[in-house]
Amino acid sequence: MTTKKISQFNSTSIRALVMVFALLVICIFFHIATDGIFLSAANITNLVRQSSIVGILAIGMLLVIVSGNIDLSVGSMVGFFGGIASIFFMKLEMSLPLVILLTLLIGFIIGCMQGALTAYLRIPAFIVTLGGLLIFRGSIMAIMQGETISVSNEFQNFGSGFLSRQVSIWIFVAFILLFAITQLRKRKTQKEFGIKVSTVPVFATRIISFAALLIFFLWVFMNPQSAIERAQISTPIHVPDNSPLANQPEYFSVNHPTADSVIQFAQADDKAIPVPVILMVLLALAVHFIATRTVFGRRVFAIGGNAEAAWLSGINIKLNTMLVFGLCGLLSAVAGIVYTARLGSAAPDAAAGYELYAIAACVIGGTSLMGGRGTIFGAIIGALIMASLDSGMSILNIEPFYQNIIKGAVLILAVYIDVASKKRN
Repeated sequence: MTTKKISQFNSTSIRALVMVFALLVICIFFHIATDGIFLSAANITNLVRQSSIVGILAIGMLLVIVSGNIDLSVGSMVGFFGGIASIFFMKLEMSLPLVILLTLLIGFIIGCMQGALTAYLRIPAFIVTLGGLLIFRGSIMAIMQGETISVSNEFQNFGSGFLSRQVSIWIFVAFILLFAITQLRKRKTQKEFGIKVSTVPVFATRIISFAALLIFFLWVFMNPQSAIERAQISTPIHVPDNSPLANQPEYFSVNHPTADSVIQFAQADDKAIPVPVILMVLLALAVHFIATRTVFGRRVFAIGGNAEAAWLSGINIKLNTMLVFGLCGLLSAVAGIVYTARLGSAAPDAAAGYELYAIAACVIGGTSLMGGRGTIFGAIIGALIMASLDSGMSILNIEPFYQNIIKGAVLILAVYIDVASKKRN
């Protein structure tokens, strides 16, 4: 391993630690400022649920930014795909699996179309996706004619449902075992290539710490307090004014009249992992594997790092760029389904401004707007930081315009750090 690679590795590791530390500082600050409300089991469950949709979008946006492009249309695509999914399911009465399959397929195709315009016709991605932002929003408004379509309880499970405690425990055990096996294989490979590895106590501490973190979250999700109904607060999930849920609490409790019908994956007294959270985690693992363990992922990073060198190496830049946008469109379709399921209805103006949340999550999480650098872990941390700022400031009843000013300042600071680190390297 060359000195440059070692330096890049250390820089990435330090940045990841800094992001985690920043998240902890934000959480501790709001916990103290809100007199212990912020880190309560109820609010942590609230927090991870509200960050799941932005997290799914950020996962798709990350590879687009890493490739040296941008996608400004993902917010409109969330509303568009949520709208057509509700039409397929409620108006055309298609089966739910078919609705999901068709929506994801359309998402991938539309993403590839935008990628083709960028890659093959050489129209800047900024212009293509800005046009897409207007086209998708206008299209769903025309299709729905201003109507709000409520979806059934079966559909709502994707946004408001929970997995049972038994299933959740097995999932957490599987994650711990997978992490331990992955770390053992990585350690073995490093030894085979003569790379210095951490000591056994440090290695064991890493695995135990990961297991302890998962056990903590499992305890939070299974804690009876997380099911207590709490007052409505402002979050990145803005309910459209014409939605039937506009004046209702966003989260259901065991005492809510519709709680038993919404929570069908698990009974009210048996719920644990929220479905949107497990979807986000599974998608993060899948895209992380694609980005770090496949030829396609390596090519995307190569294109973003130095497009000319990638072309000289024989990489098909146009095809890979198109596929990156296709993947982003696919994940936008997933986010659209989850968003509509969470609110219980689809509206033409749904998810307005979500492209800004997705981009901000990636940048705050360490993704370089210059391309060639970024991690899925960082994007998820960025989404959690954005959700934490929203949740904490909302609990403190800070005015919305001040919230926007603070979040904008955090975004500018994150970009400055990225630019400054580039100059140092």
